[in-house]
Amino acid sequence: MTGEPGASGGEYPDDVAGLARELVRIPSENPPGEERAVAEYVVDWCEHHGLDAELVPTPEAPERPNAVAVVGDHDGADDAGGPTLVLNGHTDVVPAGDRGAWTHDPYAGEIVSAEGGGDVRGGGDVLYGRGSADMKTGVAVALATALELAPRFESGDLDGALVVHAAAGEETGLPGTRTLVDEGYGGDCAIVLEPTELRVATSAKGVVTYRVTVRGESAHASHPDEGRNALDGARALFDRFDAYDAEVRERVDDLVGRGYATVTSVEGGTDGNMAVVPDGVEFLLDRRVLPAESIEAVDAEVEAVLDAAAREDGVDADVETVQYYRSASIPSDHAFAELVRDCTGDRAPRDPWGLEAATDAREFVADGIPAVVWGPGSLSQAHTVDEHVDLDEARDARGVLESVAERVLDGDLDDALDGDLAD
Repeated sequence: MTGEPGASGGEYPDDVAGLARELVRIPSENPPGEERAVAEYVVDWCEHHGLDAELVPTPEAPERPNAVAVVGDHDGADDAGGPTLVLNGHTDVVPAGDRGAWTHDPYAGEIVSAEGGGDVRGGGDVLYGRGSADMKTGVAVALATALELAPRFESGDLDGALVVHAAAGEETGLPGTRTLVDEGYGGDCAIVLEPTELRVATSAKGVVTYRVTVRGESAHASHPDEGRNALDGARALFDRFDAYDAEVRERVDDLVGRGYATVTSVEGGTDGNMAVVPDGVEFLLDRRVLPAESIEAVDAEVEAVLDAAAREDGVDADVETVQYYRSASIPSDHAFAELVRDCTGDRAPRDPWGLEAATDAREFVADGIPAVVWGPGSLSQAHTVDEHVDLDEARDARGVLESVAERVLDGDLDDALDGDLAD
């Protein structure tokens, strides 16, 4: 079947499938950073259903706000009436690219019967579209959970609070989640709803993207020796970074795998005459950071490579950081991780696991808040053509989150959350 607009609850559906579809239908590509419309929809949806919500501007990009919803008693204070669980998602998606390559329009939000399963475990309905897996379905699950539990807070059956983040800019390092935490919308523990097929990840790699600029001197290509070809300097640096990558690959984390240092983009000699020796080359270096590594130490290693190239190869180059995400890790047997595993049951493997991708879990762990990465959908669908998510799994996720929230808010983790978060 293919869903039609409003088929499950009008403009503001209260079911996971309908809400996820509506979110997918609102383009929010990053870059350039078009999250406002979907953030405003989240607030409107909450207000329509009687939930407290607001837009929170991102200081360095006020035109790209975050949305946050709160049910229960949460005032941002450490002495609030009970524990606070944060359900964190992001509203931005990577660009859809060539829409002609998609079988299903990336922003139509089509729901199609799988009929036979394929790569969908339940064989049920599938939601197609950019952001369906990464991670608007996760946002929909969080909001639907908040709506389901709201009456229990009002009746006094549940204490504490549930906070839902719909943060801007995760895909390119804009501090949307950091803004929400700094504005008092943190908590005692957090679930970052990236697509993990409901498997609990307690570790995630970080990443730093560097822009390296190599300088030379231009000359006519008929007299190349009268200049200094920046491509020669870049070639020397590529060799050195290949050697650095080989060294970094020897560093292995049990949960997230190897470190990497990869050149991902190169540009030089493209803005002038074809017969000119280029006086500049720029390239990007993607450095994947393990939980045991610090950004500062990685910065020093990259600078050391450039220093050696300058000293031994005569390369004139400098480096700047384009963006970075710190790694994040909590003990794999932390009580909160075990609780989420217990509530997930046999829907996913229970063994310790980590993500090779970077996530906003780092923003919570940096503040001593235990966070796991867990959510519906497969990471293999993220950023792909014909991205899709299994809606049966998403519905299961809503039930699991309700169970997690009940146990956290009933005080099951009070002793564990009173202690310091170990690295």
